[in-house]
Amino acid sequence: MDLNQEIRSFTPIDIDKLSQDNQVSEKIIDSVRAYNKAIEYLRTGSEDIAMIELKRVIAVNPDFYEAVNLLGLCYAYTNQMDKAQELFGKVVKGENNVLKAADYLNYITDGDGGSSRKSSKAARSSAMRIKAPEAANGDAAKKERAVRKKQDTYKEEEVRAEYILFKKIGDLLKRPQIALAFNLFGIVCLVAALIFFVLTMRNLEKEKTDNEPSPNTVVNENLDKTLEENKKLQGQLDAANLELKSYKLTDQINEISTLYKQGKTAEAVDKLGKIPVTELNDDQKKKYDSVKKDVYQKEASSLYTQGNTLFNSKKYAEAIEKLEKVFILGDNWSFGDKALYVLGKSYVETGDNQKGAEAYQKLIEQYPKSSYVKYAKSRLSSIQ
Repeated sequence: MDLNQEIRSFTPIDIDKLSQDNQVSEKIIDSVRAYNKAIEYLRTGSEDIAMIELKRVIAVNPDFYEAVNLLGLCYAYTNQMDKAQELFGKVVKGENNVLKAADYLNYITDGDGGSSRKSSKAARSSAMRIKAPEAANGDAAKKERAVRKKQDTYKEEEVRAEYILFKKIGDLLKRPQIALAFNLFGIVCLVAALIFFVLTMRNLEKEKTDNEPSPNTVVNENLDKTLEENKKLQGQLDAANLELKSYKLTDQINEISTLYKQGKTAEAVDKLGKIPVTELNDDQKKKYDSVKKDVYQKEASSLYTQGNTLFNSKKYAEAIEKLEKVFILGDNWSFGDKALYVLGKSYVETGDNQKGAEAYQKLIEQYPKSSYVKYAKSRLSSIQ
C-alpha cells in the first residue's frame, strides 16, 4: 500500500455548500475548515502542521472518522505505528469507514502490506456462503438444487439490502453535522441515564427509611460522581475552546503575512488592528511583532509615495490625507523628513499655515541632521 497516495486521495469538503445549511453550527464549520487546511498542508509536505490541525478537529469532533483515518495514515507515514494502530482500531470499533480502517490496520500490523491483502481477502471470503456439494443424480437432486438456489437468491437479496442500508448510514455519519448530532445525542442520553439512576436510587432509599432509617450514602456518592464527571467534561470543553481560539489567532496572523506578500498592505494594516494582542502567547506575539513591522514599513513607504505624487498633481487635500497616515503608522521612518516636508508644503498650499508650521517644526526637531532642515527653516520663517 502506498501511504502517500492514500493520504493524497483525501479531498476537502465544500465549506460554502456546508455553510448554506442553517442547522450546521459554527463549531462544525470550523472543524471542517481545519480538516480542509490539514489536507492543504499535507499536499505541500507539511505533515507536522497537518497533524496538529487533525488533532484539533478530533478534539472538537471525535466522531469525524474521515479525520481520524487521515490522522492515522499520517502517524503510519511518519512511522508512529502504535498511534496509527490505536486510531484505526477506534474507527473499526465505531463501525464507520470500517473497511478502509481495517485495510489500513492490517497494512501497519503486517508490515509490507502483502499479508494485509491476504487477510482482507480472507475477511471478505468468510462472509460468503460456501456452496454445498451437489446432491446425487436424479429428480431429488434437481429439486434440492432448485430449493437451494431459491434460498441463495433470498439470502443475497437480504445481504444486498443490509449492505445498502449500512452504506447509507455510513454516508450520513461522514457528514460532520450528523456526526456531531449523534455525539451530542449520546452525551444527552448518558446524562439522562445518570439522572434517572440517581432519582431511582433516591426513591429506593426513601422507601427503606420508612422501616429502617439509614444514611443515603449510595445516592450521595453517585451524585458526587456525576457532578465530578460533568465538571471534567466541562474542563475538557473549555480546554478545547482555548486551543481553538489560539489556532484562530495563528490563522489570522498567517493571513496577514500572506496579504503582505501579495502587496495588499492596506488590507493587512486593517486586519492587524483587529488582533487582540493581549490574548497572544509568546510565539504568536513574536510573529505578530515581526509581521507588523514589515507591513507598517511597506504601507508607510507606499503612503509617502502616493502623497508626494498627489502634491505634484496639486491635489493638496488628498496628499495631506495620505501623508498624515504615514505618521499614524509610526514616527521613526527613514523617509520621515521628506514626508514631513511635503506635508508642510501641502498645508501651506491649502491656506493652513499653522498646520504647515507644525509639520516643519516637527521635521527640524526629529530629523536635525536631515538635508531638508534648512529648507524647512526657510519656509517656516516665511509663513510666521
